[in-house]
Amino acid sequence: MKRHDLIKQNLISAARQLFIKFGFEKTTMNEIAEEARKGKSSLYYYFTSKEEIFQAVVEYEADILKNNIIQAMENCKSAEEKLRTYVLTRFKGIKELGNLYNALRNDFLDNLDFIRQIRMKYDDLEKKKIQEIIEEGLSTGIFSIENPEEITETIQMTLKAVELPLLLNYETDVFTQKINSLLNIFFNGIKNK
Repeated sequence: MKRHDLIKQNLISAARQLFIKFGFEKTTMNEIAEEARKGKSSLYYYFTSKEEIFQAVVEYEADILKNNIIQAMENCKSAEEKLRTYVLTRFKGIKELGNLYNALRNDFLDNLDFIRQIRMKYDDLEKKKIQEIIEEGLSTGIFSIENPEEITETIQMTLKAVELPLLLNYETDVFTQKINSLLNIFFNGIKNK
């Protein structure tokens, strides 16, 4: 990695820690420069504003989440296993990536245009990934549904709806059990056969 890239990554890492600790509003450019052990002028050489560095932090975390999901799903053999792995990895990743979660859910950040763009990009990527899993399940005969687009949107809406309550009370074993119960409802329904 080039020196220029290392310095920029160091600034992103420093900002990331401060944003997690104090939030976007309360973190200053001076604090980011100090945390990175750089002068404020160095920070402004790479980023023109706090919003720009927050955007870089959120995009960095989104890449981490995307790569974690891809890696976790690599060895999955069935569409059902892929969907379970996707959902569990997604929630665990969002829990660990506080800046990304804040960007996706914090109403205070609604006025920042890049946040809306990040949210739309994230939603589109998630929808595409769920759609791929659903289509694979249909093609292999694991899933039997009439409207894959509607099911994809329903799964995505459900994930968003349960996100906050699950993440606020996050305990790994209980969390995994609740997610698996939710997915069992998707896969098997709640009626007797």
